Amino acid sequence: MLKSITIKNFKSIADDTIELGRVNVFIGENGCGKSNILEAVGFASVAETYTTIDAEILYTKGIRVAKPSLMISSFAGTTKKPTIEINFKFDDNNTIDCSLHPNNPNDINSKWKKLKKNTSIDLFIKNFLAQNTDKTKSFDGQLNQKELRQIINSSEFKQLLEQEIIEEMKKRQDFSFTQEYNILNNYLIYLLNTQSLRGIPEFINSRNGIHGENLGSMIAELDTEEMKQLKSYTYFIGWLDDFFIDKNDELKYKGHKLSQSKSLLFFRDKLMLKKDNIFSSENVNEGVLHILFYLTLLISKKTPKFFAIDNIETALNPHLCRYLMTEICKLAKEHDKQLLITTHNPAILDGLNLFDDEIRLFAVYRNRKGYTTTERIKIKPEHELQEGRRLKLSELWTRGYLGAISDNY
Repeated sequence: MLKSITIKNFKSIADDTIELGRVNVFIGENGCGKSNILEAVGFASVAETYTTIDAEILYTKGIRVAKPSLMISSFAGTTKKPTIEINFKFDDNNTIDCSLHPNNPNDINSKWKKLKKNTSIDLFIKNFLAQNTDKTKSFDGQLNQKELRQIINSSEFKQLLEQEIIEEMKKRQDFSFTQEYNILNNYLIYLLNTQSLRGIPEFINSRNGIHGENLGSMIAELDTEEMKQLKSYTYFIGWLDDFFIDKNDELKYKGHKLSQSKSLLFFRDKLMLKKDNIFSSENVNEGVLHILFYLTLLISKKTPKFFAIDNIETALNPHLCRYLMTEICKLAKEHDKQLLITTHNPAILDGLNLFDDEIRLFAVYRNRKGYTTTERIKIKPEHELQEGRRLKLSELWTRGYLGAISDNY
């Protein structure tokens, strides 16, 4: 599990270290840099997989791409630095450093290069060459030993390893990937869009499903026990009797959807007549889609072990936010997931148990110089009791006791 992140020179983050738990929630006013924290992790995760990074790769991770001169921190009265620096420390005390530099700071389509050589992908290359030279030859019969050694450090050879050998070794199970590589390589930032969740083609714009495009396929791939656990949460939606996958899309021909959606996910309403109680993802209410996505993300073995959710409260009732967050914390422990979450809804905080060190809350703000800074929030005893009762975290936040609010008005 990731223990800490140090981010330098990325967007609004000049230099900040965050000590992480299992579930990490970030609050703060609009534009304070919450999403930048999530994106910095995504940027470094791309560097763990690719030798050369381009805008398209960054976008598939959920990163908002701007020209490099805007992605590297730039503050009045300071000298602009040429690189982004990101450090990861894991609970086994292993560390990974990433130093990223753009080819052209003024071109939004510029490629980025890694400058440091101690990332886990580089360790993989070194170990692979030391242990699997003969197997490497088999990927191109025209390359002999001498020629291979001449191009070991070339970008072409690294691309070969990344795009072909790694996948082949996964199939052969000839190489054991480091835990650190797996954690970072699979990291994604989810920012759900209702139309994407509905499976509307024009809103399906991410192959990783970061906007909710793959909800139906995620559910379809659950095993029996996982599906049983997911269905145990139908009580979150008062009208919901059941949900299911129409594998052959037969209900489309019975008039249950207009064929605008590619989703095969359907819902049954227990309060309606049985002959007219089935809804497609096209026309079901948006809240159930968001809830199922988050729960499936936590329960499934096939989803990332480490991921982020930006604006988790979207489309959800405040009361539901509280109880959903409580279950997310439980599921994260049960299924060994680690999360970074941003929110603007105080009700999310009421689902957090801050006496549990694995559950952490951070206030994010920009200081007078404009730097994004994080501060872990722990309950302050003098603010817990007000008006003869213990205040909820949501009340502490909205009354200003936790910070993370604007002081401009």
